Amino acid sequence: RNLKKIKIRTMATRCAFENSNEIGVFAALTNAYCLTGIGGSENFYSVFEAELAEHIPVIHATIGGNRFVGRTTVGNRRGILVPNTTTDP
Repeated sequence: RNLKKIKIRTMATRCAFENSNEIGVFAALTNAYCLTGIGGSENFYSVFEAELAEHIPVIHATIGGNRFVGRTTVGNRRGILVPNTTTDP
């Protein structure tokens, strides 16, 4: 038999933001960056950083003072649209 050695990558990683599995509300991910809402546990941030940090920046942010960055933004590799309540400290 001719067997090949293959590398298996993790297809999914489980994480939660303050006991909520709705991480799409608290994180926004494109192929160019990852935004995560401020106020979560270090475990929440470390999941993103462990998987993505060598490929794209992982940014801790609030949008208009709110932690739900995934719900209030939309973006792609060229940019991001944010509400008019967004400020730059």
